[in-house]
Amino acid sequence: MSEQKKLTSRQERFIVEYLATANGAEAARRAGYSEHTAREMACENLAKPHIRSAIDSKRAEIMSETEDKVEWLINRLTSEAIDDGNGEATRVRALEVLGKIYGAFAPEKQEVTTYSGAFLADLDLDEAQFEALPEEKPSELSDLH
Repeated sequence: MSEQKKLTSRQERFIVEYLATANGAEAARRAGYSEHTAREMACENLAKPHIRSAIDSKRAEIMSETEDKVEWLINRLTSEAIDDGNGEATRVRALEVLGKIYGAFAPEKQEVTTYSGAFLADLDLDEAQFEALPEEKPSELSDLH
């Protein structure tokens, strides 16, 4: 018996889908396993050492490619930032993106407004209490400019 078992086409598809979804049952369904046995097949596939090994090696390959792309991008941005042939705006923009990559800027502040619905419980919704709002006259609106 060989040390590395050959993967079936369905198992290969399962591996690709598992890496995409990180959900064994969903990956099994997408790979073509029955809806009724998807969970069991996912558990069985993930327990097989040769499938687990294939998942780990494919994940490492994907991460390596991503790291290579990020490294290429950083090198390209650095060369744009220091190239005297580029305009000032191009160099500043490259430096700004590099700063964001390295976390040089504080996160943007956002205003958060929360409203409490507790005051609604105190309202008496008897419509007789509400008075009609006075109508606005066009002459009063002309003073707004």
